[in-house]
Amino acid sequence: MLPKNTFENKVLFFLFIAFFSFFIFQPALFSPDTHSYLRADITRFPGYIIYLRGLQAVFGEVFSTAAVVGHLVMGFLAIVVFFKNCSRLFSLSVIAQVLLLIVLLFPYFKPIEVALNLTSEGLAYPLYLLLLSFSIDFLLKDQTKKVIYISVVYLLLVLTRGQFIIVGPILGFLFLLKKKRAIRTLKPILIFALLVLLPVISGVVDKTYRYIFYGYAETTPYSYVNAIALPLYVSEANDTKLFDDRAIQEVFDYSYKRLDSLQLLSSEVQGSYHQKYLRFHYHFPEICNQNIHEFGLNYYKENGETPPKNAFAIEAACKVMFPKLVSQHFSEWLTLYYTSIVHGFKSVFVLVFVVVLAFLSLFRVFKHFGNKSAFILLGTLLILSNAMIVAVASHSIMRYLFYNYVIGLLIIILLLKKFIPRHES
Repeated sequence: MLPKNTFENKVLFFLFIAFFSFFIFQPALFSPDTHSYLRADITRFPGYIIYLRGLQAVFGEVFSTAAVVGHLVMGFLAIVVFFKNCSRLFSLSVIAQVLLLIVLLFPYFKPIEVALNLTSEGLAYPLYLLLLSFSIDFLLKDQTKKVIYISVVYLLLVLTRGQFIIVGPILGFLFLLKKKRAIRTLKPILIFALLVLLPVISGVVDKTYRYIFYGYAETTPYSYVNAIALPLYVSEANDTKLFDDRAIQEVFDYSYKRLDSLQLLSSEVQGSYHQKYLRFHYHFPEICNQNIHEFGLNYYKENGETPPKNAFAIEAACKVMFPKLVSQHFSEWLTLYYTSIVHGFKSVFVLVFVVVLAFLSLFRVFKHFGNKSAFILLGTLLILSNAMIVAVASHSIMRYLFYNYVIGLLIIILLLKKFIPRHES
């Protein structure tokens, strides 16, 4: 990774030694997510299950230390690749490089602690950085062969954290903008088709994994179970009539009454939509995991759906409930959904700025595919799409949003370089 004895490489090497030494003597962090991966729960994506269970099989009782070492080594290698790529491409100053390294290393410290925490972020973060770096090579440096690297890393990433499923089509969209005049030839068509179809391919791989290890050719049953939380939060008691299936009626009825008893319904909050959202935000586990998901698993198990069939049954039930509850309370749901996105951006002004920047960069890229404009378009689309997916599937917490902090920093740096040019001495 660092073959040349340059000052930059020396700094990166000693930074890695300090980075590694600081974390390796700290204990690994176990959480409920950790145990669900060790149990190989069918509701979990396969990537981190294979990683953690594989290390457990090889290293036995010290697997947690091995997992932390893996997080640290893969993470720093990905950071170096991304750092060097962006530094060279955008001719970053020393100050910009220092800021870039700080933001890249930030997730390894509190509150996220991706190295010590035995959860999927330990793999997902380095994979995401590698995917970004290969995408830069592919789109901005005309290295079309990197589409193979992109495809492999994309599949590994999405099979570890499903929130990144939209990245493939976004890359396909930018490739289409770049090659719009040559898209009729075979090679660009095949590359575009591959990028757009990556979500389908990942779904097939996910189903294949689940069929081999569990005997069920189904995708991970943990999407609608999460997504139903916000519609359930804005629901009303008489929404039971929206469902024809008796089992779904009983699942909804129990879930609603439990939330009502805990005062975890939007109608219970007297105040602004921001206050309503905060009640949802801070009580998401009680609304979702400890309520409809837990009850649904037990309900379907008691009614003959033995594990893991009960997991697919409650996922299917939530899939039926989701569009009907959203349609019934669309205005309330949409407002809270928007509030969730704003919460992730910390300010409506930041959200508006990113949206405006996305449209402006799209206009510039459509006219001329320049590297800086294309990166800004790619970055804003990744930031917005991830925020929108997270707000549908869960609540907007740093754990799901930190991946794009470095993109935000690079966008700011590029804008400052454009509007505050350096003066020759």
